[in-house]
Amino acid sequence: MLSFDVCECGAPLQRMERETPQPKGTEVVLRVLAAGVCHSDLHIWDGYYDIGGGQKLKLQDRGVKLPLTMGHENVGEVVAVGPDAKGVKVGDVRLIHPWMGCGECIVCKRGEENLCTKPCSVGIHRSGGFATHLLVPHPRYLFDITGIAPEKAAPLACSGVTAYSALKKVSDTLGQAPVVMIGAGGVGLMALALHRKMGGKAAIMVDIDPAKREAAKAAGASQVIDGAAKDAADQIRAATGGGAWAVIEIASREWSSSQLRISTSVPSVSGQWVKSACQHSLGCSAAKRM
Repeated sequence: MLSFDVCECGAPLQRMERETPQPKGTEVVLRVLAAGVCHSDLHIWDGYYDIGGGQKLKLQDRGVKLPLTMGHENVGEVVAVGPDAKGVKVGDVRLIHPWMGCGECIVCKRGEENLCTKPCSVGIHRSGGFATHLLVPHPRYLFDITGIAPEKAAPLACSGVTAYSALKKVSDTLGQAPVVMIGAGGVGLMALALHRKMGGKAAIMVDIDPAKREAAKAAGASQVIDGAAKDAADQIRAATGGGAWAVIEIASREWSSSQLRISTSVPSVSGQWVKSACQHSLGCSAAKRM
């Protein structure tokens, strides 16, 4: 099998050749059909997250080891299964859930592997999809995507679950009132698509980039607002009939000053904020007015 690995942070990926894994026990081997590139892959490649104030969160301090095959948004075709792997067969096309834990601790056993203190996440702590083949420890991490093209399904493993988590936290108002979304990047556009599928009434997208606002409009946003405009908060108040019942923040740290001005200017009934973030990222949260 071939892979393209991070052997040195910030250096070009290296083409590597090794034996294709042979599955044991519950393991499953897939031939990679689609592998998404997440913005977090750039941080993993750099070897750190810039968390502001001149501080860096070094990934090697978090258990990330080199060489590493990145890629946590993957779809593959099953090519081999271990003797104890049930519910999957050769030829199946599956989305690979990347947020794996140790599988043994109390957190994992209650079904919250993404919160495990000993994570084994695909493309971060274990080999990912920037390769021809991928070894998965158990069929429970594989999801049927019948009817969805692999390249469209792959981002659901990260961008999709991040956006869905935020929307789910404000689900009781989705069909009744407009939702304000701050940040029209990849996750923001994914949130727009899922908002529509979840029966959302209307979505108002806020971004400082005119190209991203146009993309959001084309993707179905009912209204787009320039987050850098002096009257952005007033525009949001007008668009929501006096104030947003739910705000989902999916913005990068680069424009946090505009974001902060908006979030502190839009009226709310209470100060309760519900946070939702990527397993490996720092920049996605959801706020809810109760």
